[in-house]
Amino acid sequence: MSAQGSAEGVVVAIDGPSGSGKSSTARGVASARGLRYLDTGAMYRAMTWWMQHHRIDIGDAAAVAEAAGRPDITMGTDPAAPTVRVDGTDVAREIRTQQVTAQVSAVSAVPAVRERLVAMQREIIAQARRSGGIVVEGRDITTVVAPDAPVKLYLTASAEARAHRRSGELSGSDVAAIQADLARRDLLDSSREDSPLTRTADALELETTGLGLDEVIALVVELTDRAAAAAGEAERSAAS
Repeated sequence: MSAQGSAEGVVVAIDGPSGSGKSSTARGVASARGLRYLDTGAMYRAMTWWMQHHRIDIGDAAAVAEAAGRPDITMGTDPAAPTVRVDGTDVAREIRTQQVTAQVSAVSAVPAVRERLVAMQREIIAQARRSGGIVVEGRDITTVVAPDAPVKLYLTASAEARAHRRSGELSGSDVAAIQADLARRDLLDSSREDSPLTRTADALELETTGLGLDEVIALVVELTDRAAAAAGEAERSAAS
């Protein structure tokens, strides 16, 4: 069986805080095994960008909830070139601004926003599972979006490592300021009432501080292959 074929139908769910390496790891694993890729955080960023673009008061949770059903958010799941479109416009760059980063946790905490986007995420996962499999990353994938995923991971790293990684993505950024902002987002994401960031008992925690990206990807690929092999064996046993 080919490497790609061995992962057919598998769902890899990856949670963790900002800067833990979720996105790079998820894309690397998806590319290595011919799977689709979904960055659910980008969906919340897209929703936040739309709210800002339409001058919705993000401090007013009721206003955000009322508007949550209006934007048309479309995600491309090719790990080599994932796309994010809102109302037909490519916003992949716009959603990565500091302005969006500063308010995405507040928007994400609104239950109506989470309800809509979680439903979209589950539909994307279901479609991808029927056509091969998918790696999904975010903050509530193992707990809410795909709790039955055969591979459930929680990636983490030291605060310093996460800040340095993020500063590398944001040229000229101050590491101390980034670390403070990550701490603020961690608190908001882990303390919100609806789907807080947390590690489930059955999710394997991977501490990535001292590991290179290739090492982390290799570990997750191995776990993915094992899960796919186990699923295949179960299917053969059921059919016999």
